[in-house]
Amino acid sequence: MKTLLSLCLAGSLASLFTPAALAGNWTVPRTLQGPFAVSSPPSPPQVTVNANGHTLMAWNATGVLRYAERLSGAPWQASLAVPGAAAAAGPFAAALGRNEVAAMAWTTVATRYEPSKLMASVRARGGNLSVPVQVGTGGGVFDMRAGVACDGSVTLLWNDAAGVHTSTLAGQPGPGACDGAPSNGPWSTPLLLSAPGVGAALPDLALNDAGATVAVWQEGAGGNPGTISAALRPAGSGWLPAATVSAGSGLSTWNPKPGIDAAGHAVVGYLDGYRMVVARYAPATGWGQPLVVSGTQSVYYPALAMSAGGDVLAAWLSLDASNFGSVWQSLAPAGAGFPAPARVSARTDNADWPTAAFAAEGGLALIGWVDDNSNSARASVWSAGRWVRGTLGAGWWGGQVPVGAGGGVAAAGWAVPAPGNPNSASLLGRTWR
Repeated sequence: MKTLLSLCLAGSLASLFTPAALAGNWTVPRTLQGPFAVSSPPSPPQVTVNANGHTLMAWNATGVLRYAERLSGAPWQASLAVPGAAAAAGPFAAALGRNEVAAMAWTTVATRYEPSKLMASVRARGGNLSVPVQVGTGGGVFDMRAGVACDGSVTLLWNDAAGVHTSTLAGQPGPGACDGAPSNGPWSTPLLLSAPGVGAALPDLALNDAGATVAVWQEGAGGNPGTISAALRPAGSGWLPAATVSAGSGLSTWNPKPGIDAAGHAVVGYLDGYRMVVARYAPATGWGQPLVVSGTQSVYYPALAMSAGGDVLAAWLSLDASNFGSVWQSLAPAGAGFPAPARVSARTDNADWPTAAFAAEGGLALIGWVDDNSNSARASVWSAGRWVRGTLGAGWWGGQVPVGAGGGVAAAGWAVPAPGNPNSASLLGRTWR
């Protein structure tokens, strides 16, 4: 009876997600760069898959910002260095829009003659990356995110000791609904979104095709985050004042992850103490009360993704009774509540650092993680109304498996130790279709 009920429930949930993606398979892994020198593993890549199934993966290895691409149904192209980014410091950002506009941003290494600069380069459909231009000062930048809208505009978000900043490059709308290209004009003067002196950290960004944007970050002095803040920018408008999203539970709040749908409804998932909570925003009513989605579990790392239709995937890292890490998820159809949590990692896994992605068109989502027991990169794909777990290949202990999804394609990137030399690694990419 329990099995029959579970199957019926799974079928009813699946019917709420449209369109349904077809079941697929993981392609052969592709080595994108490496092996690297001993003790020089690449940074975790940023992975973007647009609604055309075009995959863009970018990473910083040994101070050089590189990227690789894969068009839907085609092999991976050889990786390339971003022009002018041969002396990139750690933080970087990469984005790819449905209009095929790509953007890269990074900070330069300071010298005795030149301070660090925040630089950006953009590319219109069928073009090449532009000559890098300076967006702002790069000294002390900790994290960076980027996004592309259908009109060709590019939004950049970053934080430094002063707080969370944003800057936008205007777009030039094209003949179609999503044919815009980046303008030749300057980037807007950086705008401080957070209040000064609040210890703003871990900024993250999500935007939709129309350009509606949500930026989130945590605040708290002395390494003790106390609140989660968010700023909204409606499509075609300016930034609204930042608002406190967390509900003042008295617990430390950490690591916000945002999402936004085509109608401008936003979500943010974060840790409230050792619980994962999700807060929702509607343009007509503002931010609602955060909802605990992790049940009674103790949560140690959150992940979140949202489709353009409003489906929300919340995922998190928990600990089993044996103190092994396990990855759980709760997938809410648009307009519905979150179902009971379900485990996606294997019971033999000692999982670490989950990441999540949801295809804008819906129907396809995935979660990536590393199993520290076997040093394996793993991913679970949600397609055609069910989760299918797979092993991507050897992984890097304690590493991440960033993921992306769109156009019926899922993608993952990760570092794999060199055979016989665990202190050296190569960067791999793999796609599901």
